[in-house]
Amino acid sequence: MAKQNQIENLLQELMKLKEKMEDAKAILKHYKIKSERLDDLKKAKKELNEQISEEKDRIEAEYYEDADFEKANNDALTFKNQIKEKSAELKKVMSEVDTDEIVSTYKYNIHGEELKMQVERSVKVYINGKEEK
Repeated sequence: MAKQNQIENLLQELMKLKEKMEDAKAILKHYKIKSERLDDLKKAKKELNEQISEEKDRIEAEYYEDADFEKANNDALTFKNQIKEKSAELKKVMSEVDTDEIVSTYKYNIHGEELKMQVERSVKVYINGKEEK
């Protein structure tokens, strides 16, 4: 029962702090920066970014005409997907390793190079379905 009271007290304190945070955010809204010069600079930045994007697209269009670029690009996409699949498989296997430690360290020799892998067991707390960070 002591743990239950401790959890309830911590939740009450957490909710009070969240209310205070909302109050502070409401006050900060009144201090929003307003400046005609700043608006002009933002507009100029947007126009410059558009010009940069157009130039980048023009140069990339030339690259796509190169067969080596197209092959390397396709290979990169294939390898990216394969890496994602292998990473997911590794995470699944590691989740099945039984350990009581919060952080477990494993050392392997891969292609003559030492590789150190750490696996962290974590607890996530959700309040009303929203994760607390």
